[in-house]
Amino acid sequence: MKHIDILVVVDTLGAASSGNLQNNVYLVDTNKYLGSWNEGQCELNTVCYDNQIIKWRVTPVSPSDDVEIVQFTGQMVDSKVCLPQKQGLAQDIFWEGVVETRGDVGKYQYSIVLTIDGKSMIFDPFLNVQK
Repeated sequence: MKHIDILVVVDTLGAASSGNLQNNVYLVDTNKYLGSWNEGQCELNTVCYDNQIIKWRVTPVSPSDDVEIVQFTGQMVDSKVCLPQKQGLAQDIFWEGVVETRGDVGKYQYSIVLTIDGKSMIFDPFLNVQK
């Protein structure tokens, strides 16, 4: 079973100036068009399976801006469906977690906490675990 990469692209200037991350974050994953939905939006629904590895990376639209993933919270974490941990080296930081539903299926919302120039902001995509 292949792992899934999720890329979080952030318009840091737009988010910082408006105080609104929801309208300034865009997500895509490696499931392609038929595997997930709401790509290019803040509420990506990533289709995945039990025991599948998911990796999250974040990048700013403008390479000179600073954004990083700080934490994951929400239903996905509270239910222990997936507990992402920070991985990688200084030039390639990502968060990785294994989907562990023990055979359960369903839609699990999670929150990603980002820092943009030191200010914390949150948005809420979904994992859609299937059989």
